[in-house]
Amino acid sequence: MKKTILLLVSLLFTAITIQAQSLQKFYDKYADDERFQYVSINRGMINLGSIVSGISKSDQKNLSKLNGLKILTLEAASESVIMRNTIREIEQIVSNGKFESAVEVRDKGERVNIYYRVTGNDNADMLIITKEQNEFNCIWITGKMTKEEMMDTFSSQNIQGKPLAVVSSATFLLMI
Repeated sequence: MKKTILLLVSLLFTAITIQAQSLQKFYDKYADDERFQYVSINRGMINLGSIVSGISKSDQKNLSKLNGLKILTLEAASESVIMRNTIREIEQIVSNGKFESAVEVRDKGERVNIYYRVTGNDNADMLIITKEQNEFNCIWITGKMTKEEMMDTFSSQNIQGKPLAVVSSATFLLMI
């Protein structure tokens, strides 16, 4: 019985590690590709950005739980091979990575999808994927928080009526 439980736990841990590696491999694959724009913001910069941007103490506490933020952007024709392959690849990662859909928006040729997953010990990932006629963006946010904390952090309307995630991302990008 103990062997069976240990085997199941090790298989679960392996599956979680492989899922995270797949997303990491996606970013690693395109980070140095000149056709893509790549931004990576670590925990220290997130904490600094939350302090200097005038965010409330409670939101600073939630943001301090974030481990990182990565942004990958491709500007290419929607019919191009690189655009089709990139979109197909991220859709496969979302499907295989057991992400849950939080938001889907379709408006005049633009699509926005927000996905999240929480794996063991409250390790959370959020993916924000936007597709336009000639542009693809993928934002990957990682942190050590519960599903509720993640959703609360990125749905707060504290700063000038804008979601906290939008304000924070813009602040970090301006600092760089």
